[in-house]
Amino acid sequence: MSDATAATDAVPDMDLRGRIFTDLDRLAFALEMEAAEHLERGRAGEYLRTQERRLGVRLAQRLVSGVPADEVNGRMDRWDPGYDQRLGLVRA
Repeated sequence: MSDATAATDAVPDMDLRGRIFTDLDRLAFALEMEAAEHLERGRAGEYLRTQERRLGVRLAQRLVSGVPADEVNGRMDRWDPGYDQRLGLVRA
């Protein structure tokens, strides 16, 4: 593949990732608003479930774009040593 072809193929990929990122961002925002409504109405269980969904969306957004998501990164950083131990990458 020539450099010109590779550059042309990269543009649609970047555009697609940008659209996916934006759609995921809109979904995360919508879920955040829904969670706030649940909290205002005293539905703590629904609030927590909606926040869990939002966290999953933020993880997907992070994977698509490579943009850090603090609420995802903090959890992953906290449990990375345990995960590495589980895979046998470090000794107990």
